[in-house]
Amino acid sequence: MSAGDNNSRSASAPVSGAPRDRQHSSDDRQSGSEESGYDSDDVPYFEDFDSGHSIVPMRRIRSSQEMLIQQSNGSDMDAITGWLYNGPLQRAKYQDFSTIDWIYDNTKARHYKSDLRARARRKGRLGKLEMLADTSKPWLILLAVGFAMGLIATCISVSSQWLIDIKHGHCRTGFYLNRRFCCWNADDVCLDWVMWSDHLHTRWRWVEWLLQYMVFMLDAILFAAMSTYLVTEYAPYAAGQGIAEIKTIMSGFMMRKFLGLRTLCIKCVGIVLSVASGLSLGKEGAMVHIACCCSNVFARAFKRVKRNEVERRELLSAASAAGISVAFGSPIAGVLFSLEQVSYYFPAKTMWRSLFCAAVAAVTLKFFNPFRNGKLVPFQVTYDRTWDLFELWFFVLIGVISGLAGTLQNRLTMYLMEYRQRSMLKNFARGEVVVVALVTAAISYLSVYLRADTVTLVSNLFTECHSQDTDGLCSRGDRAGNIVSLVLTSIIRVALTSVASGLAVPAGMFLPSMAAGASIGRAFGMVVQTLYEAHPTWRLFSACKPDVPCITPGVYALVGAASMLAATTRMTVTVVVIMFELTGALIYVLPIMIAVTVSKSVAEALEKDGYFEGIIHLNGYPYLSMDQEYVLQGTSDEIMIRASEMTVINMSGDTLERVVDILSNSSYSGFPVVKSVTTMALAGYISRSDLSMVVERALASSMYSDSSPCCFARDAHLEPADDMARHTVDFRPWVDPTPITISYNTDVNVVAETFRQLGVRYVLVAHHGTLLGIITKKDVVRTVRMQSRNNFGRPTLSSLLSCGTDRAWPTWRSWRSPSQPPPQGLAIFSSESQVL
Repeated sequence: MSAGDNNSRSASAPVSGAPRDRQHSSDDRQSGSEESGYDSDDVPYFEDFDSGHSIVPMRRIRSSQEMLIQQSNGSDMDAITGWLYNGPLQRAKYQDFSTIDWIYDNTKARHYKSDLRARARRKGRLGKLEMLADTSKPWLILLAVGFAMGLIATCISVSSQWLIDIKHGHCRTGFYLNRRFCCWNADDVCLDWVMWSDHLHTRWRWVEWLLQYMVFMLDAILFAAMSTYLVTEYAPYAAGQGIAEIKTIMSGFMMRKFLGLRTLCIKCVGIVLSVASGLSLGKEGAMVHIACCCSNVFARAFKRVKRNEVERRELLSAASAAGISVAFGSPIAGVLFSLEQVSYYFPAKTMWRSLFCAAVAAVTLKFFNPFRNGKLVPFQVTYDRTWDLFELWFFVLIGVISGLAGTLQNRLTMYLMEYRQRSMLKNFARGEVVVVALVTAAISYLSVYLRADTVTLVSNLFTECHSQDTDGLCSRGDRAGNIVSLVLTSIIRVALTSVASGLAVPAGMFLPSMAAGASIGRAFGMVVQTLYEAHPTWRLFSACKPDVPCITPGVYALVGAASMLAATTRMTVTVVVIMFELTGALIYVLPIMIAVTVSKSVAEALEKDGYFEGIIHLNGYPYLSMDQEYVLQGTSDEIMIRASEMTVINMSGDTLERVVDILSNSSYSGFPVVKSVTTMALAGYISRSDLSMVVERALASSMYSDSSPCCFARDAHLEPADDMARHTVDFRPWVDPTPITISYNTDVNVVAETFRQLGVRYVLVAHHGTLLGIITKKDVVRTVRMQSRNNFGRPTLSSLLSCGTDRAWPTWRSWRSPSQPPPQGLAIFSSESQVL
């Protein structure tokens, strides 16, 4: 393997160990109880602030050698000198941009619960109280997340609406009031709201219009510049929507600062500024990222939850439901969103936790009542009319149109994001935001539908027209002009949303997509309404009753918004429930379901991936979807990294200086442990983070030197009185002696399912105990993407061996770059050919 690929492997998805649940043997237990006694205390939690490594607390047996050294030294022995160690596998803290070990963390949680129950039986009532306190920790975290999300959503909604209105004018009675609260008691004309052009008292209307135009654009540029400055300067992870990264984190990937406190603060402030700037963005998608940040921050208060990555991801799944709950006022839809879109590992208890967190967030939002009308979101509507059977054909047609428009928006968005990554625009992120904000403001002010913010636009498009309504969308005289304006609005909205989605500002694409779909649906409904009024006697409208409104364009807007959202995100049940909870009318569920199904089918027929999956593939995240069925060709020897291209460690015989050289001269993220380099007999595996942590602690100790021997095998034995045991660096607590291994001819689909279902970080390829190679999650993801492009990669191992052992095999880098010639003398290593 070349250095370039080594660096990318270490930086993107380091190879690390997959531990197993190991129980002490009967001999070990007898030795521990008779010779040395069982140490009931937990191994202390060591934190190395210089290196960033930590050792998780696990129960262990103290051997007679440890007791001997402790008695002779008169002090506790060093944490890394545990000769004859037979306790559970230890782990250093996961590094950034690495993958967690689901099996190890689940095993650690089971050990902790087992010890907790044992202590509860010994302590009686006090132990039961400890169990109750431990069980209540996740619920306290989710309670805090729900309350925080209700409060944050209230602040974001009120502040963003005030900044949006301040671009047009201000309130005479209170500068802090937005237009709605300023004109709360006004009937027709609001005298308390003053436009900025009113201060000039000019006679010319065009001067007033020009002044409003200039103020509108200047405020848009100012808000956008402030938002991108905060993001690029203090929290780059706050840019974008964040759901694609959360999906990747849920699958086991580590992105430490993505859910940090600084990201949370910048995201909350930045989303207010970016929405107020007039960019075609929404705050609803960002709420999911904010909720997960809250969960991650609150989990730090409890050490047990903080140290278990699996349980933290369960809490993130539940917290994401609170984000959708406050974004759309839909607690049930939040639970379904967590299950359908975000979660990678979703046990039954997580559903109950998700519902609890979403309900707390909705109740908190209801308590604060940010809109002073009892609604959780301003675009909640109610309809007092039903629909007829003939309208299903129109709903299906809306689904088809929305599916096409959603696919176009996703493709345009991905193209622009990819263009930013490979062009000079990536070096001018702030300037790009300012230019896009200027162009958006200049275009939007010319249209009343684009000038309005997305919340107000969607609310107006959903509103049902009554007989006394004669202005705006309900005007019959200007219906043709409104239809044309709505169609142009939807086209421009799709383009502006595609451009704004990849900018360096906090963003969301839920509501802009809904606004584009609602514009399409409303225009289509107005066309149908015009046909009915012009030809009420057509057989198509025979089900309509005379003198009763038959067509409701607001319902068509609702169906269009749902269809567009389903086409872009590939969500189905969640979208239907969101629309149901927005309207509160069960009668409209069927047309929404039909339109959503058609829209998603059309979109998937044109493009396999949705918006979030497209971002994952574009950024190269190591993500294997649980929903997608992979049909791959080949065997494990076609995708593995061969042992001849790897750095292996002898289980004994190496010195500390040799281990330091291995760490310095290689960028691999893990090292197989073999009994001998000549036989390549597999003895275990140790990750780079664990190896680095033990080496750092050994070099900092006065007990060891560069010539100190190292031991990596648990079956090595030294006499307790042997002085060498005193100065041998023992890596065995951090070596996985039983890593998951597969045969060289294992089907690639089985390998992919192993990574997807078990959540392992790597598997070793072996034959009768002889190491042949290694497969990481990145290798499987790379194979999936290559075969999706009809590139089936490397020849099989068997085909190479059939040509003779002297045939040179190209390195991984030369395989990726066929123009580069392979290095000379790189032949298949002898252990492979001898075994096969």
